[in-house]
Amino acid sequence: MQPLSTDTLKPLELTPLSTQPLVSVLVPNYNYSRYIGETLDSALQQTYPHFEVIVCDDGSKDNSCEIIETYVQKDSRIKLIRKPNGGVASALNTAYQESKGEIICLLDADDIWLDNKLQKTVEIFQSDSRFGFAIHNVIQIDAAGNYIKPAPMYNQLPSGWMGVSALKNGGFVDNIPPASALSIRREVAEYIFPLNLEFVRNADSLVFRFAPFITHIGSIMNVLSQFRIHGANTSSVTTATPEFMERELITIANVHQEQKNFLARTYSASVAASLTDLDSSIIVSHARYLLSRLRRKSKLERQKSHQRLVHHPYFRTQFNRFLQQQLLRWGELLPNPVFDFLYDQVYGTGQIKLLMRKALRARLAVSGASK
Repeated sequence: MQPLSTDTLKPLELTPLSTQPLVSVLVPNYNYSRYIGETLDSALQQTYPHFEVIVCDDGSKDNSCEIIETYVQKDSRIKLIRKPNGGVASALNTAYQESKGEIICLLDADDIWLDNKLQKTVEIFQSDSRFGFAIHNVIQIDAAGNYIKPAPMYNQLPSGWMGVSALKNGGFVDNIPPASALSIRREVAEYIFPLNLEFVRNADSLVFRFAPFITHIGSIMNVLSQFRIHGANTSSVTTATPEFMERELITIANVHQEQKNFLARTYSASVAASLTDLDSSIIVSHARYLLSRLRRKSKLERQKSHQRLVHHPYFRTQFNRFLQQQLLRWGELLPNPVFDFLYDQVYGTGQIKLLMRKALRARLAVSGASK
């Protein structure tokens, strides 16, 4: 693709969509035989009919391919590509190469779409020709399909042209949902693909960290997918352990470098140089402060990371849950045992959280029985 500009960050001008655009659904799969059938069922149940589903099996060792083949036989819109294991970026690249749609949607092999997902996605793209990247709200479920939380993951979603603000925020646009809620126009995808093969996990982060630099975001507050969190997730957990946060910070740093490379080849070296460092991001400041407490860093190091977090301009809006905000704001006044206990209630599997979750499931069961 030709660079968008030599020295100016600006959104890509998109051509109008056709009346009934073909939607290409990219599904990377690796050893998800337990979930892939339910995932494909959710795709086939879409109210919008003009789509293709391209499943790239990344060298699964279970019976995933046998299950997928039954769907291939059932519906010609589903295609299966088999390849040796190479990671998520490799699988997405392979699926994308086979796609033909004007709209590209990602679908993780363990997630579930609501039946109006594609219809709403097409509508948001058709509502404004500037939208080249579309997102929507999601709700979390566990391995068995039970709701982890009763409410959607996000109280608000970003929309519009976010490129300049992302440059100032360490490359982040906050509140971007997981992979199965991401869709892009093909004209945008041509700038993003192929993805760097080194991203054997978290490859979807390249999509949502590149797209805002070249196009407007169209957001849908409705929940249109169920995001499954389970023990085999490669990039999501129910408990934010120090080990998980440390891995995520490494991934974030790698993605940040990829953003610089993307900006340099899409715009210019001067635009890439204007990308602020990761200290500008509320997400990074948050993780670094928690790690300083959990890893028992020196008081001076903790205080520096704490001040950077609580004085960040997005602190109040990003952390609007009462207990979480109070823990972060006053954490430096708490002794380690108290901090650890409260941390487990907010981020872990503390008894208070477990009791609330149990009560929620009981309410849902009663509600379902009464229908």
